[in-house]
Amino acid sequence: MIRIRPHRLFNLVETPSYEERLVKIVLPDQRAPILLDTAVLLSLAKLVQPNAYFEFGTYLGVQLLNIIANLAPSARAYTLDLDEKSAGKAEQHENDRPLTLEHLQSQDKLAFRHSSYESQITRLFGNSNTFDFSPFARRMDSFRMLSDNHKGCIAWHDYGNRIYPHLKTYLDELSETRDIFFVEESMVAFYLQNDGHLSAALKR
Repeated sequence: MIRIRPHRLFNLVETPSYEERLVKIVLPDQRAPILLDTAVLLSLAKLVQPNAYFEFGTYLGVQLLNIIANLAPSARAYTLDLDEKSAGKAEQHENDRPLTLEHLQSQDKLAFRHSSYESQITRLFGNSNTFDFSPFARRMDSFRMLSDNHKGCIAWHDYGNRIYPHLKTYLDELSETRDIFFVEESMVAFYLQNDGHLSAALKR
């Protein structure tokens, strides 16, 4: 695992003016994502400039709204989460079940619903363990969906979260064969595809 300080990533986002470093974020409340984690994801988005963004786990939709509000107007976002049918069959971590119930009860109150960005978002429903991802092959940023020809990024939440120790174990093992970066003081780890220059700069 390659550990980097937050400023190492932020400083790679080069802009001609401070105005162009402005981003839009949802002001946090007790359920909003950690601000540093959001800043990390938005920095990655600025560096990669994706045309398509895929999210596993919608929850309340706050982080998705943060991301889509800072992508190009032509960008598309896809978000996958359980619906009532798939939730009834899913085997979940004991800490995830209450979050799923809250998500299911908040369908019309998701952060991006009725916003000016909703038309850029496609909601998908199902269990990620059995969902058919073939339509997204080579178009998105997960290992099975990564583009062969364009820059891409996979980001994981909850790295180092004691509630999910298996995620840290998985990524630590994965980092033995791939360059996985962890941003200290956050819970975000990420992998970059087809951008050796950026990866090299982060490893200096």
